[in-house]
Amino acid sequence: MLPFLAAALVLLGSFRLVGFSDLSVPENVSKFQISFGFIALGYLLSWHFAKRLTWLMLLVAAVARIAMLPVEPGETLNRRLWDSKILAAEHNPYELAPDAERLLPFRGEEWESLLDKERPSRYLPGLLWVYSAFDELGDPQDWFKTVLVVFDLALCLLFALRFGADRAALYAWNPLVIYAVGGLGIDSSLFLLPFVAGYLIWDFWIDQKGGVSVIKASGGIGSALGQMVCVASLLMGIGAALNVLMAPGLLWLVWHVLKRSGIRAGLVALVFGAAPLVLSLMWASISLNVDFGRVLAPEFGFGERGISLIPAMVSFVSGLQVNPLVYLAILSLATVWMVHSCESLERFMSFYLVWTIALATTVFPWSFLLLAVVGVGSGNYVFRVSSLSVFAYFGAYRIFGDTDAWSMPWTLQVLIWLPFLFAAAHYTVGSRTKHGFYVHHF
Repeated sequence: MLPFLAAALVLLGSFRLVGFSDLSVPENVSKFQISFGFIALGYLLSWHFAKRLTWLMLLVAAVARIAMLPVEPGETLNRRLWDSKILAAEHNPYELAPDAERLLPFRGEEWESLLDKERPSRYLPGLLWVYSAFDELGDPQDWFKTVLVVFDLALCLLFALRFGADRAALYAWNPLVIYAVGGLGIDSSLFLLPFVAGYLIWDFWIDQKGGVSVIKASGGIGSALGQMVCVASLLMGIGAALNVLMAPGLLWLVWHVLKRSGIRAGLVALVFGAAPLVLSLMWASISLNVDFGRVLAPEFGFGERGISLIPAMVSFVSGLQVNPLVYLAILSLATVWMVHSCESLERFMSFYLVWTIALATTVFPWSFLLLAVVGVGSGNYVFRVSSLSVFAYFGAYRIFGDTDAWSMPWTLQVLIWLPFLFAAAHYTVGSRTKHGFYVHHF
């Protein structure tokens, strides 16, 4: 009966939360948190889910996300849709900010909710291309969240097929995922779906069968396993073309294939993996004259309502605001070291994603969805507790509603970051033990 009780709580909380989703009304904040509490309780109970109840896992995941569709989409989705509309009108969103005078005729109902009106687009051109492709099918304002839900359910199914319904529920019934995707329209599933597909191909066909060395032993890049490596590289490359923070995972794969299976195998994997990102950047360079120095990962910039861990601590101690590129450079150096030292893709991605969030200068709740790549398969507590503790972020909206100015008290930040740090420390120590999930001996 436990899975069905968990399912009932997730659905009850999801339907209840919709009525209190307008957080600009201070009275809604506490009711919003209570509704989240129902989903969170169901999510906690789902940690003891039945492995074979895939139908129940998918049904609840679909109904909970559909229940969230009436929620007003967030600023991020509105900005993406605005940029695709501007591009369809033959204007360049990488040169013209939304508040440009030339774009006055395009202002509509979504104008007030646009993000960073004074700044041109700063996300990868591959993501803009995806939105533009959907824009050609008609005005996506009313139905694009449904598309995101479909992509997200496909991701839930992918996790279930690989790990079983009990592990898939860690993502499918995750309150952060349900609210972010079905409610706010966060497009994480667009890049997570191809990247996770490539990651799982590597995990099942390579990592669990002896590591990179099996490619060379089976006949090289032209063998069946070698072809699976090419497919995994291509899929992970598509994910990286939509979110550059995924690119180091592809870098790890190419480097270890090159080191263990030879130059030819490594170069072939590199061509397949880099093609989506390179082609999308070439399209942007030729068609939109994009300055690539300004196209940064959204987590390494200054956001009006973002939070941070290490950058905030440095600013508190020094009183200075350090350039985000400094933290990006530190992450890059750490990534190079982890690529060399981590012998499995699972271990590398776990450490890399934790350090990415810790060093990012702008972290939003949905930034923690990156941890789903490794959090579902291992069931690690970093993904579990972060998905729950990050809802303290929305408590700041009570202050926002009272003062008309965004403010994130340190008490709420502590509620977000302490569980994250404890879980990350637990994972780090646990992964080093003799029987740790991520320890491989090839």
